[in-house]
Amino acid sequence: MTRAAASGTRKRADREAALRLARKTFNAQQRVEVNDLAAALGVNRVTIYRWLGDRDAVLAEVIWRLGEQTVHQAYAAVGGIGGRRIANTMSTFVRHTLAHAGMRHFLTNETETALRVLTRGEQTFQPRLVALVEDLLTREHEAGALTTGDLGLHDLAYLCVRVGESFVYTDAITGETPDPDRAERALHYLLR
Repeated sequence: MTRAAASGTRKRADREAALRLARKTFNAQQRVEVNDLAAALGVNRVTIYRWLGDRDAVLAEVIWRLGEQTVHQAYAAVGGIGGRRIANTMSTFVRHTLAHAGMRHFLTNETETALRVLTRGEQTFQPRLVALVEDLLTREHEAGALTTGDLGLHDLAYLCVRVGESFVYTDAITGETPDPDRAERALHYLLR
């Protein structure tokens, strides 16, 4: 029994505790495993599955929370209005994603899992990222700072996400080195 458990100060195991532990593990460049989370929290793996789903779902949620926070912070901090602001936001997101040690470790050491978790529709990461970017585009559109012509906001959001992804995952897709400067140029071109 740990000293914390013996003294009665052990934190209650719940969904949020599992996610905090998974995020800490991910950020430490360690492999996130359902069995390890369950053991560390003193619950069985079925409980983790009930709270969070399978390993892919846990990873998608951890990465989503990191990504959502990064996008919101970038949008609040970057300059520009309209398409320029969105391009700056997404460029900052790409830079932070590439600089995040846990993400680089995940992309390098679990490439197939990473691509599945981050780009497949049945996982929750990409649809939520597209929805978040669509919300930001909508804000700029409603403020009169962005026009999209015949392209709807959802489609433009999807394109922004896919352009960003193509430069984050380029090493896994084409073998080229990820380059945030190329992503920035492409995003500004798309949103000009």
